[in-house]
Amino acid sequence: MTNKSRKVRLGFTLAEVLITLGIIGIVAALTIPNLITNYQKHVTVTKLQKAISILNQAYKMSYDDVGEPSATESFAMGSDAYFNKYWAPYIKTAIICKTYQQCGYKRINPWLGANHAVSNTAVVANNERTTFYTSDGFLYIIFTSQGGSKPGTYVKNSQVYVDINGGEGPNVYGRDLFILTRVEEEGGGIQPYGYKSTAEEVNNSCSKKGFGYYCAEKIRRAGWKIEKDYPW
Repeated sequence: MTNKSRKVRLGFTLAEVLITLGIIGIVAALTIPNLITNYQKHVTVTKLQKAISILNQAYKMSYDDVGEPSATESFAMGSDAYFNKYWAPYIKTAIICKTYQQCGYKRINPWLGANHAVSNTAVVANNERTTFYTSDGFLYIIFTSQGGSKPGTYVKNSQVYVDINGGEGPNVYGRDLFILTRVEEEGGGIQPYGYKSTAEEVNNSCSKKGFGYYCAEKIRRAGWKIEKDYPW
């Protein structure tokens, strides 16, 4: 047997290398987007839980100390006075916004629904809400009261909006914007908006055909997870 015939091929041919790299590329293309999406969902849920926890602590301390005014009282006070008495002593704010530009948004009504319809909710509105950032980059909107359908009547608005990354985007209900609500009964506290709604109502709202008002509640009912039927 000659020395030439005893040689063993130790390397790969160019074709084999290219095939291997192609397979790796295909696997990466299939798995990396899923990994990124799953990570984004995890971060979203974690931030939502953090926001609810911060608001809960502040609201419960405030409620124990000074209670909660009626719709007429809060409207008469105005949003600034309401916030200064019922929230400011109990939550650390970084910036209180007076304009949507100051909040880092490009429009007064920057949000889209889960169905991508334009929301008419304004970032700021005199005498109806207080909009502020905390140091972690979360934007909160504390609603108060507004005039009712009849003169001299007022409607209480217990909603709290939280945009978990402020003006950065995507600015979509259920992605980075969530609606919560202040609850006076049953010990008080902050709950996801729609916490008393039926499963059908929650699922219809938090869907690709819905606006996404109840998406925080859908996440809570799923055990603080974003499941496959979620409008991501």
